[in-house]
Amino acid sequence: MSVINQIAYSGVRAAQVGLSATAQNIANENTPGFSRLQTVQSSMAGMSSLNAGGGVQVTSIRRLSDDFQNQQLWRATTEQHYYGASQQYLTALEGLMSGDGSSISVGLDRFFAALSEASATPGSMALRQQIISETKNLSQRFNGLNSNIDSQITALHEQRNNMATEINGLTENIALLNKKVVETESINGDTTALRDHREQLIKDLSKFASVRVHETPDGSLTVSMVNGQPLVSGISAGQLQVSKTLSGEQEVSLSFVGTKFPLQQNNFGGAFGGLYNVEYNNLRPAQDALHDMARELTAMVNSTLATGFDLNGAAGQPLLQYNAGSTSAMLMVNDVKPGELAFSSVTGETGNNETLLALLELKGQNITVNGNQVTLNDAYAGLLGEIASTSRQNQADLKSATSVTVQAQSQRDSVSAVSREEEAVNLMTYQQAFQANMKVIATANQLFDEMLRAF
Repeated sequence: MSVINQIAYSGVRAAQVGLSATAQNIANENTPGFSRLQTVQSSMAGMSSLNAGGGVQVTSIRRLSDDFQNQQLWRATTEQHYYGASQQYLTALEGLMSGDGSSISVGLDRFFAALSEASATPGSMALRQQIISETKNLSQRFNGLNSNIDSQITALHEQRNNMATEINGLTENIALLNKKVVETESINGDTTALRDHREQLIKDLSKFASVRVHETPDGSLTVSMVNGQPLVSGISAGQLQVSKTLSGEQEVSLSFVGTKFPLQQNNFGGAFGGLYNVEYNNLRPAQDALHDMARELTAMVNSTLATGFDLNGAAGQPLLQYNAGSTSAMLMVNDVKPGELAFSSVTGETGNNETLLALLELKGQNITVNGNQVTLNDAYAGLLGEIASTSRQNQADLKSATSVTVQAQSQRDSVSAVSREEEAVNLMTYQQAFQANMKVIATANQLFDEMLRAF
């Protein structure tokens, strides 16, 4: 009867391990990144050919994780956050440029409308004052929009600094977990929780940059960027450093095991790469275009006024001032009195409006913006249209990338996530196996007692 008891006891132990694995799965149903566990059993041979067998043993507890599915999820996460990081700034920039209160096109229309209204009576002080007021309003639109874009760039730089800090924390923790996994596996310890935590950290890291992950034979992970530059190797972690140049831009470098080298941000991927994309393909070009418009407008208006004469017969004074190095005062209106606006082409003729008409013609005159020859209004409309088009395309890409991420997460969960229904079946199965084996033990004991009573 001892053989029967031995077999049944092995079944009890196997059922207990299965129940423990099921309990762990159920307990971690809502734990982010948890990979469910599954017991692997094998039968044990008997002592001889006349034995039915030696029972059952649990050979291992498998952690159900598919490296391919994880890699797919990490890549999808990188794409999603690349477009997501760009979209927040594109949306803000488009809304700012299209608003009536900040639109340069609206300001230009009102400026030229004031000039047109004064063309019939160029000597009217009220209409001249209106022109100065609309010029100031136009300059405020330029300065306000320029300041807002500059504020967005400043906020983007702060966000980049914060991302670098988060990346450094993640790489340090991954390296620390590498060390713990290697140490634990060397003594046949349980590393399932450590591996789950490590994979979750890599997923978090993939939000910021595109990474490549490779597991070494000792169980540690090597994490590198797409260009091969290392972020984590064994117990060593790289550290990003963000510095500011004299021109106000940011440079990124990577320090790894005593070596420091610069990083190109345009192939970073993830949210970090998205920030570079929107800064250098949208925010800075938009700001440069505003400066081009302000500079060209100043030159055209001042050169035209310089050919005329004011109400006192004096030569025309410059109305506008362009300050290339200023953010909040890029375009300023000089302290010119209404009577000092040089609208006449002949000194002493207060009713002459030829210079004023020449100012009106500036509306259709081409200027150079970003290397293109366009009118002032067309320059701004084209800039706004480009931002709007980029924003719409980015939104479409973000939507697509989000769908891919959801699908990748679903595929990963189909392998690794806990299924409540499946665990309920497992719970019932192991419970019944436990009870059945206990029944075998009770029966064997009963038969043994009856044999003893027979003697």
